[in-house]
Amino acid sequence: MTYLESIFLGFVQGFAEFLPVSSSGHLVILQTFMGLTKGNVVFDVFLHLATLVAVVWVYRADLGRIFAGKTVGEGDSGIPTRRLLLFILLSVLATGVVLPFKDRIETLFENVDGVRIFLLVNAAALATLPALRKTGRDLGSLTWVGAIVIGLCQAVGALPGISRSGSTILAGLLLGLKPRDACRYSFLLSIPTILIAAIVQIPDAIEARSLFVFGPSALSFLIALAAGIVAIPFLVGVVEKGKLWGFAVYCALVGIALFFVTPPQVNL
Repeated sequence: MTYLESIFLGFVQGFAEFLPVSSSGHLVILQTFMGLTKGNVVFDVFLHLATLVAVVWVYRADLGRIFAGKTVGEGDSGIPTRRLLLFILLSVLATGVVLPFKDRIETLFENVDGVRIFLLVNAAALATLPALRKTGRDLGSLTWVGAIVIGLCQAVGALPGISRSGSTILAGLLLGLKPRDACRYSFLLSIPTILIAAIVQIPDAIEARSLFVFGPSALSFLIALAAGIVAIPFLVGVVEKGKLWGFAVYCALVGIALFFVTPPQVNL
């Protein structure tokens, strides 16, 4: 992997992981049309850790309140730490329903056939968000049923072309959370989700450590970290303004284009 590729992939990972455009879908597109890959499993773990650190940094105040056992959220209608942690656990467990379908989902990463369809589905979902943003209950109104629903929507985000952040934020809005709290829960939930994804890859990463090149990987880590720190507050602001239509249009255009562009023969 070259330094130029590492910069490009770090940039794409850092932004696409948090913006509602599907980082997994973009990875498939890059692999198919540009012959780019993430190099090896160790590189994947580095990128996962970069996005994890980005979330921790942006939500460091909320995490500090969690570690202090205080209420999380704004005003007097926040959610107690114990309840929040229980709900996040329920969401993570609900996300696990995708595990029996892991092998089938992995086949969707082999070409753009599924990506183009799921990008259009993602676009349709994003187009509904502005109409939902006027709902405004605080995070303290979230119930255990709602936590499970958000977890199930996160499971749908495993499909290449469906955004994890978009799915969970949309679920939060559907449940009546105000935009900032829907985003807050989505990104706090991403912390254990990203961590688990990285841990699952550790055995393969140990086997592939001989392929690891520190320089490009470290550079990609820093690029992904910086991009993530910028992308998260940007998305929160966009959701609050109800202006996600731009992402919907983007996903729709890319999805439609994939029906008309013939990919080159590239070994993934």
